[in-house]
Amino acid sequence: MERKKFLSLISAILILLFISSCKKETVSPVETIPSNLFPLKIGNAWSYSGYEIDTAGVKISGTDFSSSTTIVGQIQFEGKNPFVVIDSLKYQRSTEVDTLLIYLEGDYLYAWIDLTNTVGIPGFEYRRWVPFIKTSGNLNEPYTILNLDTTLVVNYQGQTIPLNIKVAITGNISVKEEVQTPAGKFVAYKFEATVTGSASVGGIVVTSFTSKNYIWLSPNIGPVKHETPATPAERGIRRELTGYRIS
Repeated sequence: MERKKFLSLISAILILLFISSCKKETVSPVETIPSNLFPLKIGNAWSYSGYEIDTAGVKISGTDFSSSTTIVGQIQFEGKNPFVVIDSLKYQRSTEVDTLLIYLEGDYLYAWIDLTNTVGIPGFEYRRWVPFIKTSGNLNEPYTILNLDTTLVVNYQGQTIPLNIKVAITGNISVKEEVQTPAGKFVAYKFEATVTGSASVGGIVVTSFTSKNYIWLSPNIGPVKHETPATPAERGIRRELTGYRIS
């Protein structure tokens, strides 16, 4: 009798293991990142409507603006052949224009970054290509875009002191989701960039910051939405696609 009970127990365990293995086989495959999230060709262009947002993500009235992103050419620069991208924000009384240099190589869309003037400290220079947007692999696998940790000797009120500067940028294609824009609804992949930085003297942090930026990219279309969340000290910005030209 005891032997029959034992065999019945073993049979039950084997059945459970079989059911469990069957369930595992039906699990959906891991979502991967498509390669053509930012179509790179001269003449490709995107237009957006935008506005500023508060810390709750709500639109602030009277802050509307328009913007455009256009690939205007391709050059030789620092050992690469990047595309030249002009990003323009047009407000009622002013226009802000940025020039971006980007190219696709391997598993990343690379971008040229120059922190020299941003930091603005004599003797500090930081210019290089960095892996900006990941174009393969699995979702929600953070990667390092930039990791700077350097110490400069600066003159302050007649004294020379060591100033440590740290800047880190982490990227992540976190999720696939539907995004509604004035140009329509798109299936897009959410790119997140988290920026942290600090400056310290003698091991004491004198200033620090953290910021986030989001870009939703749709395969074969490109960026359909941009957002920089607001902070207690600064308003955020949201831009949504109104039209595009892809060749």
